[in-house]
Amino acid sequence: MRYDLCRMRCDYHVHTEFSNDCNVPMHEQCKAAIAAGIHQIAFTEHEENNPREQLPYSFDHPAYFEELTLCRARFSADLTLRAGIEISEPHRYAVETARVLAGYPWDFVLGSLHWLDAETNTNSREFFTRYGDWRGGFHAYFTEMLALARDGDFDILAHMDYPARYGRPYFGDAYDIRDYETDIRAVLAMLITRGKGIEINTASLRKRLPTTCPPQAVLQWYHEMGGTLLTLGSDAHLARDIGSDITVARHMAQAAGFTRITIYECRIPEQIEIGD
Repeated sequence: MRYDLCRMRCDYHVHTEFSNDCNVPMHEQCKAAIAAGIHQIAFTEHEENNPREQLPYSFDHPAYFEELTLCRARFSADLTLRAGIEISEPHRYAVETARVLAGYPWDFVLGSLHWLDAETNTNSREFFTRYGDWRGGFHAYFTEMLALARDGDFDILAHMDYPARYGRPYFGDAYDIRDYETDIRAVLAMLITRGKGIEINTASLRKRLPTTCPPQAVLQWYHEMGGTLLTLGSDAHLARDIGSDITVARHMAQAAGFTRITIYECRIPEQIEIGD
Protein backbone atom coordinates (compact mmCIF):
# COMPACT_ATOMS: atom_id res chain seq x y z
CA MET A 1 0.00 0.00 0.00
CA ARG A 2 1.29 3.46 -0.89
CA TYR A 3 0.69 6.26 1.58
CA ASP A 4 0.43 9.99 1.25
CA LEU A 5 3.88 10.87 2.63
CA CYS A 6 2.50 14.13 4.00
CA ARG A 7 0.06 12.22 6.20
CA MET A 8 1.95 9.07 7.07
CA ARG A 9 2.10 8.32 10.80
CA CYS A 10 5.10 6.31 11.94
CA ASP A 11 6.24 4.68 15.16
CA TYR A 12 9.91 3.72 15.00
CA HIS A 13 10.41 2.19 18.43
CA VAL A 14 8.15 -0.79 19.11
CA HIS A 15 8.78 -4.06 20.96
CA THR A 16 7.14 -7.48 20.75
CA GLU A 17 7.48 -10.80 22.54
CA PHE A 18 10.90 -11.16 20.93
CA SER A 19 12.07 -8.65 23.53
CA ASN A 20 12.27 -10.28 26.93
CA ASP A 21 10.52 -7.37 28.66
CA CYS A 22 7.49 -7.60 26.35
CA ASN A 23 4.82 -10.31 26.13
CA VAL A 24 2.81 -9.08 23.14
CA PRO A 25 2.96 -11.17 19.95
CA MET A 26 4.03 -9.34 16.83
CA HIS A 27 0.69 -9.83 15.09
CA GLU A 28 -1.12 -8.23 18.05
CA GLN A 29 1.17 -5.21 17.86
CA CYS A 30 0.35 -4.97 14.16
CA LYS A 31 -3.38 -4.98 14.88
CA ALA A 32 -2.90 -2.33 17.55
CA ALA A 33 -0.90 -0.14 15.18
CA ILE A 34 -3.61 -0.28 12.53
CA ALA A 35 -6.28 0.51 15.12
CA ALA A 36 -4.21 3.49 16.27
CA GLY A 37 -3.93 4.88 12.74
CA ILE A 38 -0.22 4.12 12.38
CA HIS A 39 0.99 3.43 8.83
CA GLN A 40 4.56 2.32 9.41
CA ILE A 41 6.34 0.79 12.40
CA ALA A 42 9.79 -0.56 13.16
CA PHE A 43 10.00 -3.53 15.50
CA THR A 44 13.15 -2.70 17.44
CA GLU A 45 13.85 -5.70 19.65
CA HIS A 46 16.38 -5.57 22.49
CA GLU A 47 19.88 -6.85 21.81
CA GLU A 48 21.96 -6.88 25.00
CA ASN A 49 25.50 -8.19 25.21
CA ASN A 50 26.47 -7.27 28.76
CA PRO A 51 26.81 -10.57 30.66
CA ARG A 52 25.53 -8.85 33.81
CA GLU A 53 22.14 -8.24 32.21
CA GLN A 54 19.67 -10.14 34.39
CA LEU A 55 17.33 -10.99 31.53
CA PRO A 56 18.46 -12.81 28.38
CA TYR A 57 17.70 -9.87 26.14
CA SER A 58 19.34 -11.10 22.95
CA PHE A 59 16.54 -12.53 20.85
CA ASP A 60 15.97 -15.31 18.35
CA HIS A 61 16.84 -13.55 15.10
CA PRO A 62 15.73 -16.29 12.65
CA ALA A 63 12.38 -16.65 14.43
CA TYR A 64 11.97 -12.88 14.43
CA PHE A 65 12.41 -12.65 10.67
CA GLU A 66 10.15 -15.63 10.10
CA GLU A 67 7.38 -13.96 12.07
CA LEU A 68 8.04 -10.59 10.44
CA THR A 69 7.64 -12.20 7.01
CA LEU A 70 4.28 -13.66 8.04
CA CYS A 71 3.07 -10.34 9.45
CA ARG A 72 4.19 -8.45 6.36
CA ALA A 73 2.14 -10.80 4.20
CA ARG A 74 -0.87 -10.55 6.51
CA PHE A 75 -0.93 -6.79 7.13
CA SER A 76 0.75 -5.27 4.06
CA ALA A 77 -2.46 -3.64 2.83
CA ASP A 78 -2.61 -1.44 5.92
CA LEU A 79 0.83 -1.37 7.53
CA THR A 80 4.47 -1.20 6.49
CA LEU A 81 6.76 -3.17 8.80
CA ARG A 82 10.45 -2.42 9.16
CA ALA A 83 12.97 -4.89 10.55
CA GLY A 84 14.61 -3.14 13.46
CA ILE A 85 16.87 -3.83 16.39
CA GLU A 86 17.83 -1.87 19.52
CA ILE A 87 21.46 -2.63 20.34
CA SER A 88 22.78 -1.61 23.73
CA GLU A 89 26.32 -0.21 23.81
CA PRO A 90 27.20 -1.06 20.19
CA HIS A 91 30.52 0.74 20.65
CA ARG A 92 31.48 -1.49 23.58
CA TYR A 93 30.43 -4.75 21.91
CA ALA A 94 31.59 -3.95 18.39
CA VAL A 95 32.38 -7.54 17.37
CA GLU A 96 29.01 -8.87 18.50
CA THR A 97 27.24 -5.90 16.89
CA ALA A 98 29.01 -6.37 13.57
CA ARG A 99 28.11 -10.05 13.55
CA VAL A 100 24.40 -9.57 14.07
CA LEU A 101 24.12 -6.60 11.71
CA ALA A 102 25.91 -8.47 8.93
CA GLY A 103 23.81 -11.58 9.40
CA TYR A 104 20.33 -10.23 8.68
CA PRO A 105 18.56 -7.70 6.41
CA TRP A 106 17.88 -4.95 8.95
CA ASP A 107 16.07 -1.79 7.95
CA PHE A 108 16.76 0.22 11.07
CA VAL A 109 19.15 0.15 14.03
CA LEU A 110 18.72 1.97 17.32
CA GLY A 111 21.79 2.49 19.48
CA SER A 112 21.13 2.62 23.24
CA LEU A 113 23.12 3.30 26.37
CA HIS A 114 21.53 1.17 29.09
CA TRP A 115 24.78 0.34 30.90
CA LEU A 116 27.16 3.15 31.85
CA ASP A 117 29.93 0.58 32.05
CA ALA A 118 30.12 -3.19 32.43
CA GLU A 119 28.95 -2.94 36.04
CA THR A 120 26.47 -0.06 36.27
CA ASN A 121 22.98 -0.05 34.79
CA THR A 122 21.71 3.48 34.20
CA ASN A 123 18.38 2.74 35.90
CA SER A 124 20.06 1.55 39.12
CA ARG A 125 20.59 3.26 42.45
CA GLU A 126 24.34 2.92 41.94
CA PHE A 127 24.20 5.07 38.82
CA PHE A 128 22.60 7.96 40.72
CA THR A 129 24.89 7.71 43.76
CA ARG A 130 28.34 6.43 42.74
CA TYR A 131 29.68 9.86 41.71
CA GLY A 132 28.59 11.58 44.89
CA ASP A 133 25.22 12.58 43.52
CA TRP A 134 23.03 12.15 40.48
CA ARG A 135 24.62 15.09 38.63
CA GLY A 136 27.90 13.24 38.38
CA GLY A 137 26.07 10.24 37.02
CA PHE A 138 24.54 12.26 34.20
CA HIS A 139 27.90 13.81 33.29
CA ALA A 140 29.44 10.34 33.12
CA TYR A 141 26.48 9.13 31.07
CA PHE A 142 26.78 11.83 28.41
CA THR A 143 30.56 11.33 28.29
CA GLU A 144 30.03 7.64 27.54
CA MET A 145 27.34 8.56 25.04
CA LEU A 146 29.91 10.53 23.08
CA ALA A 147 31.96 7.34 22.76
CA LEU A 148 28.85 5.50 21.52
CA ALA A 149 28.13 8.29 19.02
CA ARG A 150 31.71 8.22 17.79
CA ASP A 151 32.31 4.47 17.53
CA GLY A 152 28.96 2.63 17.46
CA ASP A 153 27.27 1.13 14.42
CA PHE A 154 23.65 2.32 14.51
CA ASP A 155 21.28 4.68 12.70
CA ILE A 156 19.46 6.57 15.45
CA LEU A 157 20.49 7.23 19.04
CA ALA A 158 17.67 6.04 21.29
CA HIS A 159 16.14 7.90 24.28
CA MET A 160 19.03 10.31 24.75
CA ASP A 161 18.53 11.04 28.47
CA TYR A 162 17.27 7.57 29.37
CA PRO A 163 18.24 7.73 33.11
CA ALA A 164 15.81 10.62 33.60
CA ARG A 165 13.01 8.04 33.39
CA TYR A 166 14.17 6.47 36.64
CA GLY A 167 15.86 9.21 38.62
CA ARG A 168 13.05 11.23 40.16
CA PRO A 169 13.49 9.56 43.59
CA TYR A 170 17.02 11.03 43.53
CA PHE A 171 16.63 14.40 41.81
CA GLY A 172 12.95 15.29 42.25
CA ASP A 173 12.31 18.37 40.10
CA ALA A 174 15.95 19.49 40.06
CA TYR A 175 16.99 17.72 36.86
CA ASP A 176 17.38 20.12 33.94
CA ILE A 177 18.92 18.79 30.76
CA ARG A 178 20.18 22.28 29.93
CA ASP A 179 22.80 21.80 32.67
CA TYR A 180 24.48 19.32 30.32
CA GLU A 181 24.31 21.41 27.16
CA THR A 182 28.06 21.31 26.51
CA ASP A 183 28.17 17.52 26.89
CA ILE A 184 25.11 16.99 24.72
CA ARG A 185 26.17 19.36 21.97
CA ALA A 186 29.37 17.33 21.63
CA VAL A 187 27.25 14.19 21.15
CA LEU A 188 24.99 15.91 18.63
CA ALA A 189 27.97 17.23 16.66
CA MET A 190 29.40 13.71 16.43
CA LEU A 191 26.06 12.29 15.29
CA ILE A 192 25.73 14.93 12.59
CA THR A 193 29.30 14.33 11.41
CA ARG A 194 28.65 10.59 11.12
CA GLY A 195 25.22 10.86 9.48
CA LYS A 196 23.38 9.53 12.53
CA GLY A 197 20.26 10.95 14.18
CA ILE A 198 18.15 11.06 17.31
CA GLU A 199 14.64 10.03 18.24
CA ILE A 200 11.84 11.65 20.20
CA ASN A 201 10.89 8.86 22.58
CA THR A 202 7.47 9.36 24.17
CA ALA A 203 7.57 6.58 26.79
CA SER A 204 8.41 8.96 29.64
CA LEU A 205 5.08 10.74 29.15
CA ARG A 206 3.32 7.47 29.98
CA LYS A 207 5.40 7.33 33.15
CA ARG A 208 3.91 10.68 34.15
CA LEU A 209 7.17 12.52 33.59
CA PRO A 210 6.93 16.08 32.31
CA THR A 211 8.63 15.66 28.95
CA THR A 212 9.75 13.29 26.22
CA CYS A 213 13.20 11.77 26.02
CA PRO A 214 14.98 13.96 25.14
CA PRO A 215 13.21 17.21 26.08
CA GLN A 216 12.46 20.10 23.74
CA ALA A 217 15.75 21.91 24.40
CA VAL A 218 17.77 19.10 22.80
CA LEU A 219 15.60 19.20 19.68
CA GLN A 220 16.30 22.92 19.42
CA TRP A 221 20.06 22.41 19.73
CA TYR A 222 20.04 19.58 17.21
CA HIS A 223 18.11 21.63 14.65
CA GLU A 224 20.24 24.72 15.19
CA MET A 225 23.39 22.65 14.65
CA GLY A 226 22.10 21.34 11.32
CA GLY A 227 20.76 17.97 12.41
CA THR A 228 18.11 16.50 10.13
CA LEU A 229 17.69 12.79 10.97
CA LEU A 230 14.85 12.52 13.46
CA THR A 231 12.55 9.57 14.18
CA LEU A 232 9.52 9.32 16.46
CA GLY A 233 8.93 6.35 18.72
CA SER A 234 6.58 5.25 21.46
CA ASP A 235 8.93 2.59 22.89
CA ALA A 236 5.75 0.53 23.23
CA HIS A 237 5.88 -2.76 25.13
CA LEU A 238 2.08 -2.99 25.37
CA ALA A 239 -0.42 -3.00 22.52
CA ARG A 240 -2.27 -0.03 23.96
CA ASP A 241 0.88 2.08 23.77
CA ILE A 242 1.51 1.79 20.03
CA GLY A 243 1.60 5.31 18.62
CA SER A 244 1.21 6.81 22.08
CA ASP A 245 1.87 10.59 22.07
CA ILE A 246 3.34 10.48 18.57
CA THR A 247 1.26 13.56 17.76
CA VAL A 248 2.88 15.32 20.71
CA ALA A 249 6.29 14.36 19.33
CA ARG A 250 5.39 15.66 15.88
CA HIS A 251 4.34 19.01 17.34
CA MET A 252 7.57 19.19 19.34
CA ALA A 253 9.60 18.56 16.20
CA GLN A 254 7.75 21.31 14.38
CA ALA A 255 8.25 23.71 17.29
CA ALA A 256 11.99 23.05 17.08
CA GLY A 257 11.96 23.96 13.39
CA PHE A 258 11.77 20.55 11.75
CA THR A 259 9.50 20.10 8.75
CA ARG A 260 10.47 16.48 8.08
CA ILE A 261 11.01 13.26 10.00
CA THR A 262 12.95 10.21 8.90
CA ILE A 263 12.00 6.68 7.93
CA TYR A 264 14.37 3.88 6.98
CA GLU A 265 14.56 0.97 4.57
CA CYS A 266 17.68 -1.21 4.29
CA ARG A 267 19.25 1.32 6.69
CA ILE A 268 18.86 4.09 4.10
CA PRO A 269 17.11 7.20 5.47
CA GLU A 270 14.24 8.92 3.68
CA GLN A 271 12.84 12.26 4.74
CA ILE A 272 9.06 12.69 4.79
CA GLU A 273 6.87 15.62 5.71
CA ILE A 274 5.81 15.72 9.34
CA GLY A 275 2.26 16.49 8.31
CA ASP A 276 -0.60 17.59 10.52
